[in-house]
Amino acid sequence: MRRRILCYLFCLLSFTSVAQQSTSTEPTVTQEQAEVYRYVNASSLTLRAQPTASALAVAIINGASRVHVLDTRADGWSKVEAQEYTGYVKSSYLVDDQQEVTAETIDWDVVQVNGGTEYTSVAAVEVTSAAYSTSTHAPARKAAPKVAAGPKVYICGNGRTEVYHSSEDCSAMRRCTYQTLVMSEAQAQSSGLRGCMKCY
Repeated sequence: MRRRILCYLFCLLSFTSVAQQSTSTEPTVTQEQAEVYRYVNASSLTLRAQPTASALAVAIINGASRVHVLDTRADGWSKVEAQEYTGYVKSSYLVDDQQEVTAETIDWDVVQVNGGTEYTSVAAVEVTSAAYSTSTHAPARKAAPKVAAGPKVYICGNGRTEVYHSSEDCSAMRRCTYQTLVMSEAQAQSSGLRGCMKCY
């Protein structure tokens, strides 16, 4: 009888030990990865429909804006979300902290008033059928004539403009009641904008 009891206890202890080992080897449940936010380190940044410089411009993101990074690609582009817009920007223009933004012509008072580190300002780019085909890439354009303009151009940030200006003193720019966007002429042209007839 004693032998039977000892055998029973031995089997019970062995089963308990195996159960504990199986419990300890169960994979731990990992928490979901935290959302990633970065900041635009440029006076403004073009959000594109595809990860290529010739792709359709979806919107223009103002400098120091916070964007939600959905994916960072190996080809130097990041898929981001800014307000209701989703598209691609060059990863090199994004920094981890708003305090790392070194781009000029950023009105930091506006940034602080409109949300500080949560600030996001986006100007929509309206595209006409004449400017783009139904594909996501801009059609080939004839070479633009050389113009006597500096490296920077000025754009009224109303989200509807189709032109850029060589000077903020242009009469059309003086009538603009929205924030002035500053970018290179090449960026403006790649966004589908054309030079103002008064400026050029």
